Amino acid sequence: MIPLKSIYYWVVALAYFGPVLLIVLIRSYFEEPEAYDPWLRRRLAVLFKLLGSQPRVEFAEEIPTDQPLIFMANHSSLIDIPLLKAVIPRYFRGMLAHDQLHYFLYGTVVQRMRNIPIDRENVRSSLKSFQEAKSLIDAGVCITVLPEGNRSLDGKLLPFKKLPFHFAVESGAAIVPIAISGVFSMKNKGSFKLNPGKIIVRFGPIIHADEIARMDTDELMVLTLERIYLKLEPFEAGKQT
Repeated sequence: MIPLKSIYYWVVALAYFGPVLLIVLIRSYFEEPEAYDPWLRRRLAVLFKLLGSQPRVEFAEEIPTDQPLIFMANHSSLIDIPLLKAVIPRYFRGMLAHDQLHYFLYGTVVQRMRNIPIDRENVRSSLKSFQEAKSLIDAGVCITVLPEGNRSLDGKLLPFKKLPFHFAVESGAAIVPIAISGVFSMKNKGSFKLNPGKIIVRFGPIIHADEIARMDTDELMVLTLERIYLKLEPFEAGKQT
């Protein structure tokens, strides 16, 4: 049974987020995503404030504004996607599971925003999605990838998939590791409960393009995982306390 407190938070979230999605959908027919992205970021920041979960954001170093970047984050909740849009200080397009396109209203909106769906069960389709992402990097657009591929079922960091790192090596772009803590307890895959609490988002040390050029795919994957792992709170990282 869902607690009354959780029902209250769902009502607040949907009553606020639904109209935001509708406005974005309407604007998407008249404006490019870059034009309404700052407005959307501000609205999502307000959403987390309304839920009492205003994220604490920490940067290991200043995020470059003069080059396309690949943001890579851990993935333990549906909250991750709106959270990343709220806290990443650059316009980006995200790579997301293709089944999210079927979600009512939300799926239409993320598609209109020109995010890139990826079918994890189809290698050929996945390769095509990463080729599209590479074209965007070449055009100067940042990309966000969740390299675990799936949401963690226990909140702990999962092994990373290799394909995002093949893409990263080929793209020539720097990687910005992002560690998200607190969202699993807020809303996890196995429960409908919404339980807002403390959220910490830490941007780890950037893996610059010249470093990546000296690595193979496996080395890059291990380094990225390590930089995210070290910035996670103990529970999400699966660390011993």
